[in-house]
Amino acid sequence: MKLFPAHPTLWATLLVLWVSQSVTEDNNLDVCQEDIDVGLVRVQDSTAMEDHVEKTDVEEKFICLLYPTNILNCSWSFDTSEKDIQLSVHMSFCDEDTAVHSLYNSSAERVGSVSLDLSEHKMHHYVILHLNMSQHNEWKTYTDKYDMELLEVLSPPQNISASIKDGALHITWDVPHSRSDFSPRCFTYELDMGDQEETKIFTDKQSYTEPNADPSSTYKVRMRTVLADTCHGSPEWSDWSQAVTVEQSAYKLNHVVIVSISLGLPMILLAMLLLVCHQRVSKVLFPPIPRPPAKYKYFLEKSDAFNFFHPAPPAKTEEEITEVEETEPNTEKSF
Repeated sequence: MKLFPAHPTLWATLLVLWVSQSVTEDNNLDVCQEDIDVGLVRVQDSTAMEDHVEKTDVEEKFICLLYPTNILNCSWSFDTSEKDIQLSVHMSFCDEDTAVHSLYNSSAERVGSVSLDLSEHKMHHYVILHLNMSQHNEWKTYTDKYDMELLEVLSPPQNISASIKDGALHITWDVPHSRSDFSPRCFTYELDMGDQEETKIFTDKQSYTEPNADPSSTYKVRMRTVLADTCHGSPEWSDWSQAVTVEQSAYKLNHVVIVSISLGLPMILLAMLLLVCHQRVSKVLFPPIPRPPAKYKYFLEKSDAFNFFHPAPPAKTEEEITEVEETEPNTEKSF
């Protein structure tokens, strides 16, 4: 369980004193030679009680982790409201049963951490964290022993590659770097593809395919790793890797979209053309019945090919004759 940030930033500033081996050899030698099981916490108090318990059964929280940057970080948290409690922290580095050097702080904060860069130091076999909580004449100590090979927090998976092909999201990666020679089956991975999907966890894989990838979505792929339960090592997850952004290219359209555009666009253009050129199209589709001029009509009636270029004679006007009868006057008298 990771309590505090593991990088050189400290939750509480500690006055850490390097004590030479010659001065503290007697005390450190006793600590390194004590029979303390890795994974169990030895609890002692002023009543002469001594017990070895699981770390999960201890109310107080403390842990040591070794990060890929060669930073060893030990952090602790004592949840108590009593102001007069004193806390001292003692760290011993051991090779087999021999103490090499130690770190000591006689007045540590109740919530704090200490970090040590091991880049310039030899990697030791064990580190022992000893915490002493005292109040008046009462005291209680916690002693936790760590195997340095089991403290390593893995780096994120290497060479993450992601691409969309044939409607599926393809992701590949390499196993993370570690100081120990772990088998690929020892690594458990957590895959985060962004807000579109829930995280996925799987073991002993170096590739993953997400079918039916949404072409309109942008995927931000990142991963982290931890050792599987079947392999001995730190139970802490690594940091998240840098996100790899994957999005569907503009020219890689869905087949349905391509067919829709191919059929729909010509129909739209044809409809616009019909609206603009309605009259012209109507004349082309429905031409008027031809009516020849009068001279061609006369020619057709006579069936005379030689008069084709002669104008038709004008129509004869009909004369209307009106006869007027003259009547003689009646000279006879009538009685």
